[in-house]
Amino acid sequence: MNYKIKNNLRIFSKIFNFIANNLFLIFLLLLLIDSILIGYLFFKYSIQEHNVSIQEYSVGLDQKIIDSVLDKWGQRENLFEAVDFNQYLDLFRF
Repeated sequence: MNYKIKNNLRIFSKIFNFIANNLFLIFLLLLLIDSILIGYLFFKYSIQEHNVSIQEYSVGLDQKIIDSVLDKWGQRENLFEAVDFNQYLDLFRF
């Protein structure tokens, strides 16, 4: 029983020692595997052509709505420009 525990501890210590000594190479290997997997998934789901029918929509604009928007825009622009012409009391001049 004691021999089995020592043997298992020796095997685990060798495994941990190998991982610690080759950590950078293991990281590069996992990065390569991840890149291959992501490339495969990207090819499978994104690049393959699907039979998608694109419907063309004609956008019709109502002239009444356009005129009302332009009128409101003109009113707001007039209010914005009117600020330049107003005379305000200078509180710092006595």
